[in-house]
Amino acid sequence: MASEYVVKRGEAQHNVTVLEDDGSRVRVRIGEREATLTLTRLPDGRLALQGEGLQRLYRTFESRQGLVVVEGSAQRTFEVLDAREQYLHGGAGKRGGSGGRITASMPGRVVRIPVKVGDILPEGAVVAVLEAMKMENDVRAPGGGRVAAIEVQEGAAVEAGALLVQMEPVT
Repeated sequence: MASEYVVKRGEAQHNVTVLEDDGSRVRVRIGEREATLTLTRLPDGRLALQGEGLQRLYRTFESRQGLVVVEGSAQRTFEVLDAREQYLHGGAGKRGGSGGRITASMPGRVVRIPVKVGDILPEGAVVAVLEAMKMENDVRAPGGGRVAAIEVQEGAAVEAGALLVQMEPVT
């Protein structure tokens, strides 16, 4: 089943459809163009992207402003919305109340999960605490919503990009 998203950066907006995703290869349609890409999460947390003459290394993390993609010294922030959500909210910009997938921005150990399934959280609420390099790092919800699933347990070791918590919109 295809997943549809709206990706925004500034005034630019693109419709992105994930046609196939087997975990390492993904076939996407951006506007009218289709591409097959190979994605590999490297041990240091970077994401290697290859496809159709393209080879890039990225770091990604979530911020309150959206998905941040870092390539070399360039940093770009994108807002990624589920297409259904975009439609239901009439094209509203921010993701407050929108839910979403919250992932680890770095490898580490899950120290604490201060939420439980069913909790309704505001934007910026702490959903997990990761320990990396002997420092505790709060993982915050980029938008508000209801905790739909907790995908890790306290004490678990996680890699960068690992799914921690799934949120759903509050209706």
